[in-house]
Amino acid sequence: MRIGGKRRLLGLLVLCPLATGCATVTRGPTETFTVRSKPPGATASSSSGWECVTPCTLQVNRRGDFIVLVRKEGYSEKTVKVQSIRTGKKGSLRKRVGADVGWIGSAADAVTGANYEHAPNPLVVTLEPDE
Repeated sequence: MRIGGKRRLLGLLVLCPLATGCATVTRGPTETFTVRSKPPGATASSSSGWECVTPCTLQVNRRGDFIVLVRKEGYSEKTVKVQSIRTGKKGSLRKRVGADVGWIGSAADAVTGANYEHAPNPLVVTLEPDE
């Protein structure tokens, strides 16, 4: 990131707390993501690089789709696409300040990805026994 870009990001993060609905402050750039399988004890691995044994919970960046592969010996594996979707959570200082300054929080949220969340979350996968 260029120096000017770092300054812009720092400025947005400093101004963001002034916007009551700023997701960057209230939600952060990561979220808790949960994977469960039926039966439990399956290996879940993602295209973004993490791997765990179900049931598992981990922190992932809010922005960015990924693919989850769930597999267990004796069962057919399943692949599921998890999408990062923009949330409708908004806030504004318009009522307190009398001007539209919500763009400050929106800009910070766009940079950090805090206005996104993954779906489905939790991810619940039912594995079918091999024939």
